[in-house]
Amino acid sequence: MLRKAWIMAKTEIRMVFKSRQVKMIPVMIFLMTSVFAALFTPLMIPIVAEVGVEFYSIMMAMLMGTSVVMMPAMLPAMIAADSIVGEKERHTLVPLLASPLTDGELLLGKLLTALIPGIIVAYANLVIGIAIVNGMLLFIAPTLLWIWPSLLAMVQALIFPPLLAAFAVCLMIIISGRVSKVYEAYQIAGFVIIMPMFLVFTELFLSTSINWLLLFFGAAILGIADIGLFQLARNLFNRDKLISRV
Repeated sequence: MLRKAWIMAKTEIRMVFKSRQVKMIPVMIFLMTSVFAALFTPLMIPIVAEVGVEFYSIMMAMLMGTSVVMMPAMLPAMIAADSIVGEKERHTLVPLLASPLTDGELLLGKLLTALIPGIIVAYANLVIGIAIVNGMLLFIAPTLLWIWPSLLAMVQALIFPPLLAAFAVCLMIIISGRVSKVYEAYQIAGFVIIMPMFLVFTELFLSTSINWLLLFFGAAILGIADIGLFQLARNLFNRDKLISRV
């Protein structure tokens, strides 16, 4: 199943990045992360003398966590929003549904099409954030060098983007098969992305911090949710109904 889904994903990824809108999303993510890093790194240094290095580390983890963990979910969610309804508008859905791919192979191909670029962008975005934050600290506050990312923040930034992206993609694949226009799917995708960002900002305002137990518990729950959502998408997928709506 994976081999056929991978062949489909490679073909569709090339097609997806012909869109100017899709090309602009990574640029926007990298730009926002650069602005976050360049703005908050020096801005928060004066608080070290007042509340200590530990609090500075927590605040940087929260602020940079938003840009390196949550924002990369934008790209796979937007690609997935186009996955079914976009095929309808381009009149390519019927040939796709008539292909010898099974439902599982087709949906897995759609998942990989959105997930692979999202993961690449997420990790590139993490490298950019780390380089800017620590590059600035090297010159303006060397004693704070590598205060972010801590080992905990680094593991969080490596684990959560793929899990969040998979959740958003599976959800958007379900939604994409039930709307009639691409712009409707895009609007819903925006809402899907905002929800986890809101939770991060809520955590910031409550001044709470993540720990190892919470990280692995959250990752396990999100991983189970991803598997369940993919199975739900597979169970809800109905070729006959989709063809009748074309």
